[in-house]
Parts: sequence; C-alpha cells; structure tokens
Amino acid sequence: MKKFYMILAAIAALAFSAQAQIEGTINVGDWDGASAYNGSYFDMAPTNFYLAHTGCQMIYTPDLLADMEGKENVKITGLKFKFYSESFEEISRNVKVYLQETDATEFAKNDQGIKQFFEFGEPLAETEIDIDLLENYGEDVILEFPVDFAFTPGKSLLVTMVFDAEDDDNCTTGSDYAPFYTSGISSKAMLYTNNNSSFLEYAQGTDWPNSTASLGCGTNVELPVTEISYTMTMPEENEDPTFEEMYVVGTFNGWSQEEGMVELVADDDNHSHVGTVELEAGAEFKIITPYGEGWKWFGGIDENNVGYFLINDEIINDGINEIYLLGDANFKVDNAGNYTITVYVDYTTKEESLGGYYILWMNIIKNDPEAITTVGVGTKNDNAYYNLMGVKFNSMPSVPGIYIHNGKKVVIK
Repeated sequence: MKKFYMILAAIAALAFSAQAQIEGTINVGDWDGASAYNGSYFDMAPTNFYLAHTGCQMIYTPDLLADMEGKENVKITGLKFKFYSESFEEISRNVKVYLQETDATEFAKNDQGIKQFFEFGEPLAETEIDIDLLENYGEDVILEFPVDFAFTPGKSLLVTMVFDAEDDDNCTTGSDYAPFYTSGISSKAMLYTNNNSSFLEYAQGTDWPNSTASLGCGTNVELPVTEISYTMTMPEENEDPTFEEMYVVGTFNGWSQEEGMVELVADDDNHSHVGTVELEAGAEFKIITPYGEGWKWFGGIDENNVGYFLINDEIINDGINEIYLLGDANFKVDNAGNYTITVYVDYTTKEESLGGYYILWMNIIKNDPEAITTVGVGTKNDNAYYNLMGVKFNSMPSVPGIYIHNGKKVVIK
C-alpha cells in the first residue's frame, strides 16, 4: 500500500497548548475491508480524477463521531482517505481543506426541494499532490491530510475539499480511473464536478448554494471510508486531580450517570478505590470520575481490535493485573457473577505514551459466594509480600503490581 503524506501550509492553524495530548482515531466505514466504489465516477467523494475540478462537502454526524463523546479539548489533526488505482495517468491537483462544526446532520433544501451546499470560509490547509497512477496501478493509495482544528464533541463535522487541476486535460478516462473506497453511508456527501471551472468559482456565482444536475452536482453521494485523527488534552503536570470519587458504570445500568452507578470507596489518601458490582455474562463497563464540569471516562486499551477489553478467567486468576485505564474500549466480563474491582491511582508516576497523565491500575476478582472473601494481610509484619488477592510472596515479586508489605501498600514496577 502506498502512502502519500501531504506537506500542508497552515492557513488558519490553531496553536497547540502546553498541555499533554493523547491521540485517538475514528474510522468511518470499514477501513480494512471496504469495497472500492463501483457506481458513477461522477459521484465519488471526496473527489474523482475523471474531471479536472471537483468540490465536495461531507457531513460526519455525531453518531459517527461518538468515540469523542466525554472527551475534553478535542482537536482534529488529520483526515485520511484511500483509493484503488486502476489508471495509468500521472495526476496533479491543488487541494484545499476546510473544516467547520455544525448542528446540521443533513443538507438543507430550498423551496423547490433542491439540496444546498453549506457556506464555508477560509481553508484550514492547502497542498499540491502529484500521483503517478501508473506506478501505483493495482494498489491501494492513501491520501492523508494533516489539519489542526478545535472541535466540540456532540456537533457534526463538516468537511469541504476542493481539488483543482492546473491543466484541464489532466484527467483519467471513465473506464480507467482510481475509485475511492466508500462507507455505505449515503446522502451525507455532495460533489461538484466540472472540467472548466473550480468549485470556488461556483461558490461565488449566482446559482450558489443550490446544487443541480445541470451544474454537475451529485447530491446523494456516499461518505468515503475515512480515518479521522484527533487529540484530547490532559491536565498539565502541576494540575493534580484528586479522584476523590470513582464509580463503575456500564450495560448493567444503561450507562446512566444519574442512577445505578456502583461507587468505588476510596482510602484515606484517595489512591485506592474498591467496590463490588454484580455483572451479567458479557456485561461491559468503564470507570468514571467527576472532573471539571463533567465526567472523565477510563476504559481499556483495545490491543486486539475487537471493540472491547475482555476480562476473562485467565486475567482474573492471574492476581493483580496492571491495566492502563486511559483507553476507549469498554471492559467486558465473560461470565456472570459478583466482582470486586480495585483501582489504584499512582500520583508519582506518569506514562509519557499516555500523554503524561497519571497511571491507573485495576485489579478485578470474581467473588466465590461460598468462600471467605476477607484476607487479613494488612497488619502482618512478616517481611513477606501479598498481592490484593492475598497470595503470599516470601521475597520481592518480579511481576510489577500493587502489593502489601509489612502492613503498607507498595508499588513494584
């Protein structure tokens, strides 16, 4: 797979703050398994290479951007598209990218029922691309556009892209072109196509913002498969959150922050939080804490790309488990039962790969209703180490984790 990184000249870039940033991505459509578009080459977002001038507007609605919900200080940092090269041409385009947020989730219509484009301002970024499609024939090609745009979760993201060829003959043929991959989400994009004038010229004309077939506008275009990169900012190092309250919320209470949350009770220094929760088989949950004017959600790191972090018997029986809770994936249990969840906040150690934020550790135990669940290791001074399940180690454990040693809690890294 070929990848073209676009070197962009920032037009209206926002300055990054000194706060720590954590990166995330959202895929709209099946990035790895989507099929190449096989409809009309006139109606292919974000562009087609069959005509010299195209302009596209795409609405990414809040439901498509749901992974950003609950996150603070979100910034869109990149847009990525891919197409399958079936052409032998060498293509050159000037590209301008415009981003804005809106409450709209559909394109508006005028009194005659004709769809209308959105107004848009100055470009966020612009670049020139040169692609030898003969060199890439029969391969996937990625177009990646770095941007810098502050975004409010819960809004729609409107993306406007303009592609212009300096030479009006710099086009592919209709049967021999480069089809983009599409998401199956229709009517969320509109495309302007012309071999003589730019979308920017059209936007200054008397017909704007109406779109009609006579003007070469496709009104029910599918969203392309898109990878949207973003960052969220975390507190600066001198801002110490207290985490005085922590709760378990999930499918067992309908993800409600108003009722049914299970409180994890904190110790005196607010480092450890412990509580029990009854979970059904396959139940999913996250840990949340009040922060600022809202809530901060902690989930798993989805290394297996299955949409959740599975807590199975192997993990539960492995004693103390070090799990970074700063992630997007829900935790999920295999079996129904009563579970004790212990969360530990390490205020002294920060993980740079997680944006410099405080590390949280989690241990989960499935309680046996017929067993004695109290483990009396808190006051023993026998120089041994005990994990939070009460397993004794006669010497310092080699596995990192949280242990009780001579009546005190220690963290071994």
